[in-house]
Amino acid sequence: MDGITFTTCTATNLDELRSLCIDTFTDTFAKDNSPEDMNAYVERSFSPERLGSELSNPRSTFIMAYIDGIPAGYMKLNTGTAQTEVMNDDAMEIERLYILTRFKRHGLGTALIRQAEETAKAQGSSTIWLGVWEHNEPARSFYTRMGFVKTGQHVFMLGDDKQTDHIMRKRLQTV
Repeated sequence: MDGITFTTCTATNLDELRSLCIDTFTDTFAKDNSPEDMNAYVERSFSPERLGSELSNPRSTFIMAYIDGIPAGYMKLNTGTAQTEVMNDDAMEIERLYILTRFKRHGLGTALIRQAEETAKAQGSSTIWLGVWEHNEPARSFYTRMGFVKTGQHVFMLGDDKQTDHIMRKRLQTV
């Protein structure tokens, strides 16, 4: 897809990032989950205070993707103690990777994964990993096509709903 640009977010991007977080998460999961659980998760996870704290964590990086200047998706990368699971020192987590529906299936997901791989390699990571909801077949298939392999699972709380995420890992090629 032409016209893709990336920006590493700072506190100045908080409002734009928050709006994109809410829109993409709702876009992706509202049809499969109760409004109560969705609202609870969105209010807790995407509050200005919580996102502000995550943006200021030196072990986390938010990268926003634009298509022709329009915010289209984002991802959150974690290293060290910012990861949601204990991993090796050389691992990087893609905690969130979301794209607005109208920009899906046009290469943006692939571009974000490639960006994550470059970022991981530049920081000395040899593995990237993520959690993906067991019922999100399109995402699981995409990650498999991108070279990720299921290695486990963990619990993801969506409001009061205890859900299962598959943990998927990808070993990065060293040059």
